[in-house]
Amino acid sequence: MIKEKLKVLLDFDGNLTAEEKQAAELADIALDMLADILGVPVTDIEALYQEIKNQIQQNPHLYPWEINGLPACYAYEGAYLLNTVILQHILKSSPQFLKIVAARYPSSALDSVTLCVNHLFHQGSFSVNPHFLPGVRDFLIDLLTSDSIEATIFTNSETRKIANNLKRLSIGAKGTAHPYEHEIAILGDTRQYHLDRNWTQTFDHPTHGPIQVLEIDELFQVELRRPIYHAALTKLVNQGYRDIVVIADGFSLAGALPLMMGLSFILHKTSYTPAWAENYVAAHPKGRVASNLPHIKNALLG
Repeated sequence: MIKEKLKVLLDFDGNLTAEEKQAAELADIALDMLADILGVPVTDIEALYQEIKNQIQQNPHLYPWEINGLPACYAYEGAYLLNTVILQHILKSSPQFLKIVAARYPSSALDSVTLCVNHLFHQGSFSVNPHFLPGVRDFLIDLLTSDSIEATIFTNSETRKIANNLKRLSIGAKGTAHPYEHEIAILGDTRQYHLDRNWTQTFDHPTHGPIQVLEIDELFQVELRRPIYHAALTKLVNQGYRDIVVIADGFSLAGALPLMMGLSFILHKTSYTPAWAENYVAAHPKGRVASNLPHIKNALLG
């Protein structure tokens, strides 16, 4: 019965893969694409990239990934995120760049800069081979064959990309034709980054009462106004699992909202995990920090 099962939502990039290696490959692809879009030499874009990267590393709290004028997360919370924020700042560095992007990517639910950067990520990452973490296939199969767990890959990446990458592990995407013994459900393009300042939902904080922004300390805070992500999680909550645990390498994007909804979150600690995120999750009654896949497996299966 579904009420007896633990629903496990697995982030893909950075959680099941070595995102640092993938991000370096994507950066080269994205810079070439961006130079073509803007009509400037790629060497100019590369110089801007390195300049902005240096600035971010000196003052990370000043460089969030902005979505519709709100901070979705901080650049250094992930290797892909750092690349994304640098590209965002490259576009914002020139009125001419902004004009080109606005014409090519008209604003809709998201601003033109975000749409352009998303395009660079989604299209570019299709050309990047996954660098799976050691033991990832056995880890996934252990979850998929457990009677007490229902696992789903839950990601901002496109479902098609994840399905193609899983073929390298001889694991199929649930709901598609494939020759593999094991399969897993994939819920892609979850838009954990999508923010809406007009969303009125609040969350009960034990000290501060109803909030929409989670204050970590004097430098860092996390926006909770993520209606698309909230809707996806709420749909699962309403299905009646005994608990839902989200597992990801990023706190602001994937972890803060589930914790404020009363769900469980395991932060997969990596080389780029900020101390403030690790400390907050470790201190939370529904949070846990794990440094590798065996630790995560032990937390789930004992």
